[in-house]
Amino acid sequence: MDTTTLAGRETSRIGFGCGRLVGGATVGTSIRLIEQARMLGITHFDVAPSYGLGFAEDVLAKALADDDAVTVTTKVGIGRPTNAKLKSVARQILRPLLSASPQLRKRLASKAGAGARDQFAPSTVEQSLTESLRRLRRDRVDVLLLHEPSPDSVTPELASMMEAFVREGRALQIGSGTGNDHDTLVPFGTVLQYRWGPGAPADNRGTDIVHGVLRYYPKPREPGRAFADEMRALGFDPENPAAWPGFLLTLALASIPRSIVLVSSTDPSKLRTAISAIDWSAARGKRPDFVKQAAALLQQFRID
Repeated sequence: MDTTTLAGRETSRIGFGCGRLVGGATVGTSIRLIEQARMLGITHFDVAPSYGLGFAEDVLAKALADDDAVTVTTKVGIGRPTNAKLKSVARQILRPLLSASPQLRKRLASKAGAGARDQFAPSTVEQSLTESLRRLRRDRVDVLLLHEPSPDSVTPELASMMEAFVREGRALQIGSGTGNDHDTLVPFGTVLQYRWGPGAPADNRGTDIVHGVLRYYPKPREPGRAFADEMRALGFDPENPAAWPGFLLTLALASIPRSIVLVSSTDPSKLRTAISAIDWSAARGKRPDFVKQAAALLQQFRID
């Protein structure tokens, strides 16, 4: 696993997105998932108050305990879901139905996980960070991001408070994050988190953390022999189920040097398979034409 520097600390270039961590009856499964990530060499974990029906920070604390080798990002600006415990119980009861209907599961998950947005009043931000540190069982986080801010959200008062968190040592670095593309990001601080896409520019204003890489995972459109030949030429065997996620992660890592690429999964074996398929030589920039050729292949065959 390659490393980079975040908030003055060495951490892995692959990070784990904690949006799917859940508590309650399935907390053991979530903890085993984090343990698998650590065994694979992942040391960066990305979380937020709204993740996992509001329990992801608690689950992460249980799994990492006194693990000082990890770096942690959390966020302010989107609140925890209301009635989180009740929703967690309801999800357990409805699990068989949701498993049979992926569309229903996706729709309900979106609604259940939604906390109040645009919560950037200084007093609310202070309370949010204090609560996150309590749940994470940490004195500080490595990175604190504004979660989906609008341009009007970043007031002088908010900026001053975020900078004060750094001076106080409660956050080592601050920045801004969006669930959408780089172009929609409201810039703030020195860490920029956004959804990756082929051709996404490296942002020289700070550290890039990208997510959404495996959304390109669907099978290519009419791949045929041309696709297979091009994949082989790039060093990935199209007959291998791990080739596609490995290819995508390699391209993301290579296209934005020194970035952190977030992955998320509820299946430890899929997580292990995807990471084991990364071509670290290409990811390190040792194959100069790889990014151009791989991005062209992805644009040609991907499904939106």
